[in-house]
Amino acid sequence: MINFFNLKSLTLGKSYALYRKAIWIYIFLLIFEGALRKWLLPSLATPLLLVRDPIAIWLTIIGMQRGWLENGYVKAMIIVATVSFILTLILGHHNLLVALFGWRIYVFHFPMIFVMGKVLTRNDLLKIGQFFLWISIPMTALIFIQFHSPESVWVNMGVGGEGTAGFSGALGYNRPPGTFSFTAGYVLFQAIVGCYLLYYLLMNGTLPKKYQFSKVILILLTACYLLSIPTSISRTHFFQTCVFLIFLFIAAIRENKLKNKFLKFIVITVVAGIILVSLGIGETSVDAFTERFNNASVTEGGLEGTLGDRYVGGFLDGLINFQIPILGYGIGLGTNVGAKLMGGNMYSFGFNGEVEWSRVIGECGMLLGLIIIGVRVLFSLNLLKISYRCLTQRYDLLPWMLSAGMILTVPQGQWAIPTNLGFCILFGGLTLAAINTSKKRRYNGDKFFLQK
Repeated sequence: MINFFNLKSLTLGKSYALYRKAIWIYIFLLIFEGALRKWLLPSLATPLLLVRDPIAIWLTIIGMQRGWLENGYVKAMIIVATVSFILTLILGHHNLLVALFGWRIYVFHFPMIFVMGKVLTRNDLLKIGQFFLWISIPMTALIFIQFHSPESVWVNMGVGGEGTAGFSGALGYNRPPGTFSFTAGYVLFQAIVGCYLLYYLLMNGTLPKKYQFSKVILILLTACYLLSIPTSISRTHFFQTCVFLIFLFIAAIRENKLKNKFLKFIVITVVAGIILVSLGIGETSVDAFTERFNNASVTEGGLEGTLGDRYVGGFLDGLINFQIPILGYGIGLGTNVGAKLMGGNMYSFGFNGEVEWSRVIGECGMLLGLIIIGVRVLFSLNLLKISYRCLTQRYDLLPWMLSAGMILTVPQGQWAIPTNLGFCILFGGLTLAAINTSKKRRYNGDKFFLQK
């Protein structure tokens, strides 16, 4: 097993080692930031929201100095965000701190995707995958304990050492957050785990020995993931898993070489499921998850209503809210931090800050907001397209599986929430790095090409 806590061993003898160490620190902080805010340093819960920002700022500056950010996506995002920032101070809410909090998302965090894509090697991607998969074992144990423990115990302590971090679930059980401040962070963590797990279940035997898992560990990892779905009481976790399986199924159909490996995946999954059932683990969480799913489906009109209202409807609401000023109410206003600094919440200013496209349009207005959304969507679709080429032309499954999580987060993930933002950027960076380290690939500006 790799010594994940020795950064020198992770980057020894490689180019860009310093920058890649910074990315590893970014990942550590992303996973354990909530633990710092809840358990270790609760008095610093608010400033710790920005604990990863210095890394993002430094790497973005490095990227600009080295010419890694000379592409249309980054330029458009920085220009539009800066114009919105200036208009916010002149015509919008006029609050400098709120505007800076919103501006930093597009100017310092989004460019990190391209820095990751430049400096991470294929070995880095495999090490990161191993790290997430190993961490998923104790993380599953933690959410299992949180699920079955009263709200008053320390594992369920809320941010700042107050209240509880779990959201209401079903049958009297809360949705556990793991090491994160809230359950959304845990669900995004499981998205990374899910994409890597499916990749390893098919490609484990083809990887160098030091990056392989034993069959016993693969079964354990699969069992933990299966258990995490009902224990999380999260429909998002369930739906994103379905998306990952669809991507895997497409890969298996498209590539004959993957069909036999797909059968091995089914066998391991069935064995892991049988072990969980025979041990009676997760029965209570399955009941709670089923109850929550049924209750939510009834109130939202079944599966069609859930997907329509929660996703498609949310997008359309953001795009057709004609009451929003043409230049918006001001960048940063739809974030939790910005709304609180302005004396309200994410619903107080004429748009729904929890729906990402609604937030972007509400903050920046129709014109600038649509440009930001357009950049995110076009960039994501470009990554998805090239990831598919990697699969079909180079027999490289890693970009394709990572793009399954990327397409759920980069175009419409909640960038207003620091933890969610971190995972969205990480998904984008990992996918781009997987593309750029695929066989016979090269990167040139904002274009991605397969070499002939």
